[in-house]
Amino acid sequence: MGVEMEALFTNALGLQAPWVVENVKLDTTDRRIDFEIGCQGAGLACPACGAGAQPIHDRLHRSWRHLDFFQFETWLHCEVPRIACSDCGKTTQMLVPWARPGSGFTVAFETFALALCRDLPVSQAAALLRCSDKQLWRRIEFYVEQARAQERFTDVRTVGIDETSMRRGQNYITVVHDLDAKRLLFATEGREHKTVLDFVDDLKAHGGDSAQVKHVCMDMSAAYAKGVGLALPQAQISYDRFHVVAMAMDAMDQVRRTEMAQDAPAVRVALESAVDNDEHKTLKQLMWGMRRNPDKLERQANRRNALVAALLAQERAGVAVEDGVARGVCEGQGAQQRTAGECRTAGLVELGVQMPAGAVQEAGQKPQGTLCCGWCAACWGIAATPTWRP
Repeated sequence: MGVEMEALFTNALGLQAPWVVENVKLDTTDRRIDFEIGCQGAGLACPACGAGAQPIHDRLHRSWRHLDFFQFETWLHCEVPRIACSDCGKTTQMLVPWARPGSGFTVAFETFALALCRDLPVSQAAALLRCSDKQLWRRIEFYVEQARAQERFTDVRTVGIDETSMRRGQNYITVVHDLDAKRLLFATEGREHKTVLDFVDDLKAHGGDSAQVKHVCMDMSAAYAKGVGLALPQAQISYDRFHVVAMAMDAMDQVRRTEMAQDAPAVRVALESAVDNDEHKTLKQLMWGMRRNPDKLERQANRRNALVAALLAQERAGVAVEDGVARGVCEGQGAQQRTAGECRTAGLVELGVQMPAGAVQEAGQKPQGTLCCGWCAACWGIAATPTWRP
C-alpha cells in the first residue's frame, strides 16, 4: 500500500513516534487485516532505568488481537526492540503503547471485551468476539485483582451477609455488602462460618477494622451467626424481615391446617353468616385471605371477622402475625418485666415458633435498653439475654 494509506492507519491506531504502521495486509477471503508496526530509531531510552540513547540489542516478533476494522478481524504485529543499557547493565524489552505486558489483546480490545462481559455471559461474549471464554476469564481475573488492590474498607460499619446459588444443585457462594455505601465487599465459595472469617481477613487486608463493624444484617443461618460471633464481636445482628415474616407465615398456615383437620365444623359454623357463595370455594379462598394485609382485604373481610368473633386459633394466629411481624412493636413497661400473656404478640407463642433468644430488628436500629421490640425474649416467653445476641 501507499505511504498515504500507512500514515492513515498510523493515525487511526493512535500511534506516535517512534511507532508507525509500515505495512497493511488485507485478506478478503478470511476477512482479516494485519498491520505491521515498526519502531523507528537507533537509540532509544532504557525501559528499566530511563537512560537515553541506548542501542537496540535485538528484536522479538509479537502479535496482538485488536478491535475489528470494517468487520474484518484485525491483528497487530511488531518486531519489538530489546534495549541493551550501558548504565544499568540490563537488556529489557520495550513496552508497547497499545497493549499491557504479557497480553495477546490490545487495551482497546480488552476494554470492549470487559464491557460485554458485564452484561452478557462470558461464553456468549466470547462467541461474539470470536475468541475462547478462557481468554476472557483470564482478563477478568487480572482486572478484578487490580481493582480490588485499590479498594479501601476503612469506613465499613454496617454489612449484609447472604448466600446465593451459583449453579444448579447445592453450590452456593457467600456475598458480603456494605449496606451504607451499597457496594459489594467480598464473595467466596461456600456458606460455612469460615466464610465470615475469610471476609474479616479480607477486610483487614484492605484497611478495615473488624471492631468498627457495628451491625450485621443476615438470614437465620447458624453458620453465619457463629462466624459473626467469632470474627465480629462488636457487631449486633439483625435478621432480615423476609425470613422472619416467612417463618411466621408458615407457622400461621400450620395452625390453619391443623384446625381445619381437627375442628372443621367449628370453622364452617363461624363462616355461615359470611358465606355468600359456594362453601368449598369460600374455605379455599380463606387461606389466601389470611395471608393478605388487613388494608388490602376485600371479600375476605367478612369471613375473617367471623373467625375473630368465633375466637378460632387460626385467626388469632393471623392477627398475631400482623401485629408482631408487620409492626414489630409491643407496648408495655420493659422486656424484663413482661410476660407472654401481657405481650401483644403473645399469640405467636401458640404457633410453636422457636425464635433465638435475643432479638430480631430491622437493619440500622439499635436496642433501646429494656424497651420491647416485638421480637424480644419476653415476647416469646423465653429467658431474656442482656447481650442482645442470637
